Amino acid sequence: MTPIRTSSTGKLQENQAVYIATPANGTYGSKVYQGSGNAVVVAFERAFSPHTTFTMQGPVAMSLSDILADAKLKRCAYAVQPKITHWEDRNTEWSGIRDKMSLFVRVFRVADSREIFSAEIQGKSSYFTFGGDHPEDLLAEPVDEFVQSLY
Repeated sequence: MTPIRTSSTGKLQENQAVYIATPANGTYGSKVYQGSGNAVVVAFERAFSPHTTFTMQGPVAMSLSDILADAKLKRCAYAVQPKITHWEDRNTEWSGIRDKMSLFVRVFRVADSREIFSAEIQGKSSYFTFGGDHPEDLLAEPVDEFVQSLY
């Protein structure tokens, strides 16, 4: 579940407002997991909250230029653009196939629209579950680790 940093240029400053874009909902095959995009935003809001003055959630999935414009309008110092690249909810206890989730995350400095971090974040459930596990349950730990690495 460790995030893989693919690029970076310095650290983020504490107590700066962070805009978190809402990603499109995750899919697996033809199944769309409603609410998964919002679950990703909530995980990032929780992870950033100890470091920021406030977080702002983007209303819907938007283009990068719209994300940066909205973040600037809302006076945020940083914009986070998560993208769900894999979202697989399985009945692990019956099938032996684990739940999986994967995100690609980009962090931008809003003032100059420069990308300052990007990473792939992944999680898999245990083979030994008693039901009730879902991909959103796999978000907290790797998202927290990634956000901690930014500061």
